[in-house]
Amino acid sequence: MNPLRIVLVTGPDAGHAFPIIGLGVTLRDRGHDVHVGSGIGHSKLIEEAGLAFFDLPLLAPTPQDADISHRIWTRAAEMAPPLADLIADTIGQPNVIVSDTLTRAGAWAADLLGVPWVEMVPHHLVHVSDDLPPHGLGLPPSRTPWRRWNDGRIRAAQRRSREQGWDAARTARQRIGLEGRSHPACTLVCAVPAIEPPRSDWPNATHLVGSMGWDPPWGPLEPPSGPEPLVVVTDSTASTVHGSVAEAALAGLEHAGVRLVVTTGRTDLSTWSNGRAVIGRSGHGPLLAAADVAVGPGGGGFVAKALTAGVPLVLTPLMGDQRETAGRVHHAGVGVSLRPGNLRSGSLRRAVLRVLADKRFRQTARRAARQAAQLGPELAARLVVQEAAGGPP
Repeated sequence: MNPLRIVLVTGPDAGHAFPIIGLGVTLRDRGHDVHVGSGIGHSKLIEEAGLAFFDLPLLAPTPQDADISHRIWTRAAEMAPPLADLIADTIGQPNVIVSDTLTRAGAWAADLLGVPWVEMVPHHLVHVSDDLPPHGLGLPPSRTPWRRWNDGRIRAAQRRSREQGWDAARTARQRIGLEGRSHPACTLVCAVPAIEPPRSDWPNATHLVGSMGWDPPWGPLEPPSGPEPLVVVTDSTASTVHGSVAEAALAGLEHAGVRLVVTTGRTDLSTWSNGRAVIGRSGHGPLLAAADVAVGPGGGGFVAKALTAGVPLVLTPLMGDQRETAGRVHHAGVGVSLRPGNLRSGSLRRAVLRVLADKRFRQTARRAARQAAQLGPELAARLVVQEAAGGPP
């Protein structure tokens, strides 16, 4: 196949940008011409990964972004026309645009250019389903008539809210000369089967592709040597999070008989006096390959990486999709979820020791890894190339 021109678009949050970069690296390795549009803060990482970077126009935050409808739809309408012009003028007509699910400017730029687009979701699927509990709350499956009734009531409200969102999208699209809804050629969901329960209403052209597995080239952190269990902790990469899982882990696990590696951008944290903790920036892959437990707030990328490596989790959700992810991890038996926002060191310590002591968590996590073994960036890249070449034969 001749090389394809592929444009990837993502916002600045690392949890959304890193899977896009991982996909881009795989597409580049297959010989395609890949360009990534994101925030200027990712330019070095993208270029070091061997990909062409361009700065998304009008990406800087505005005071109106507190309104989520404005942040997703109005900003997409503002950004899409200059983005389409930039792509046409400096890159050329792409064969396909891959757009992060929150950065709708990429999708609408594709519509303006008349090319197919692929949606990339860096966590579980968020569509409301009658087969599942209401999305976003981390609830277990309903077991009682009252729960089933209440779940149905919440799902109905969520569907009404979703329709209001589509109405706002249609209004915003009309301002830039686009009519109706924008539909992706396909959707790539970067989750693993263990936390994506089966449903009868799985959307068409939506594919579970697993972890993109990409780590920034920050260099490895060497875990402390010794026989104690290794706990790998990551802080949230979301720009709007207040609170630190790293800080709670350092305080709670110092006398728990474990070795600790904390991946974080913070430079103000004090390590343990006994030398059993290491702190710094690092890719997760090599660490998770040796880990006994993984701890974090519940970002989709880290959870998918950990379960692909067969590592059970302790999650302390802080915001957004993390609560749902943590609930699914808990209900699937591949880890423990603390109450949202619970960063108390004692609770975290007890949860980690519980997961270490109960071998069933590790066994279930390893089963999750076997289920995810055929997923990953190669599958995602094949699907993107298929859509760029005109869809399935």
